[in-house]
Amino acid sequence: MPMSRRNLVVTSGLFFLGSTRAIGQAAAPSRAPAQTRGPEAALLEALRKNRLPLTMGDRPAGRGWDWLVTEARDARFTLIGEEHGVAETARLSAALFEALRASGYTRMGIELSPVIAQDVETAARRNGLQGILDFFAGPGTWSPMYLREEARFLADVVAAAPRGERVLWGFDREIFSDRYLISRLEARVPPSAREPFARLKEASTGSWARREKDPNAGPPFLFAAEPALVSAVRAAWPRPDRESDLILRTLEESLTINAVARTGTGWASSDRRAQWMRGSLAARLREERARGSSPRVMLKAGYNHMIRGANYVNIFDVGSMTDELAALNGERAFHVIVLPGVGSRQAVMGPGRSFTSVSSDEFDEFRAGDQRLTRVLSNADAGGHEVVDLRALRPLAMRGLESWNADVVRTIHGYDAAVIWKGARASTG
Repeated sequence: MPMSRRNLVVTSGLFFLGSTRAIGQAAAPSRAPAQTRGPEAALLEALRKNRLPLTMGDRPAGRGWDWLVTEARDARFTLIGEEHGVAETARLSAALFEALRASGYTRMGIELSPVIAQDVETAARRNGLQGILDFFAGPGTWSPMYLREEARFLADVVAAAPRGERVLWGFDREIFSDRYLISRLEARVPPSAREPFARLKEASTGSWARREKDPNAGPPFLFAAEPALVSAVRAAWPRPDRESDLILRTLEESLTINAVARTGTGWASSDRRAQWMRGSLAARLREERARGSSPRVMLKAGYNHMIRGANYVNIFDVGSMTDELAALNGERAFHVIVLPGVGSRQAVMGPGRSFTSVSSDEFDEFRAGDQRLTRVLSNADAGGHEVVDLRALRPLAMRGLESWNADVVRTIHGYDAAVIWKGARASTG
């Protein structure tokens, strides 16, 4: 069947779609906030009161924006956990990185594979936003996470950094750009690895050719093939150069993550992906340390990845390691969850490379509690966008409230701030 973004989430084993919904139904009986009694009522009252306004004109402004910048400036890591496909989130992230540059923020971690992020930056340095759009328009390169507004975000981040710096850090697996990555290897393959490389290339191009003829011909290559195809190339290629080694490891691990999803459990696949993401970030930090550098880093990814502690499906994702890394030097991480609220829309992947705009009131991409986050954190009476200091709510998010809304309790302790959009726009494809 055609690979939609929702199907992509399910196929890759990112989240326990069925089990999370079942937990949400069992643990959070439907009742309006006005009917609550006990400690949850006090928490909801504090949540309603503890809000700062945020405006999004040419640049973000307001007390909420000023507070976000102040808090992020004092942190070693700032993490933006988003629900994908919301235009305002990309604009906020670009503006925040620019505001933090003077405080030592020089790297941006993004939800792309390492070499793709590197080549996106090269394209941006050559031709700005149009360079990124042209890069992703190629037949062998594409990411459903980076639409026009997200491409603008990347272009702005690159433009804010000096030309001599490498600012973008990709830390995720690859999902659709296998043909491009394989083509980057071709001129470097040694004679000993040419035969297994030819099999790898043929399997990838053949898979895409079948899908171009028939979109129902099965999932894309990286979701269907076996990692042994890449393992054979690695075994026959002694001492590859750094970039070739990174491409091979990215392809092999991407195939492995999805193979685990096919043969194992959703949790096992998500955990495998989290370990890859954590290892990718650690590798970039080790490289900086070897150069005598200790940059401040901003990261932007889905909110299931950016949370402190165990995420919504009980995996210690890449976001959980930043606090411990910062604490080693007496520093901290600042975690911000950004969600579409009342009247918002977001882009949802459709057939092929198409996207549609849907109401955020009807859609919860990550299915983290079946919209239980947005139903509680969103403020129906808000006059505009809002910023919530979640840390002030922690004394009220006590043990025992999990039976009322486990995801809201986890969010309050796992994120320091929430940005809730009112009337946000969907990103454009």
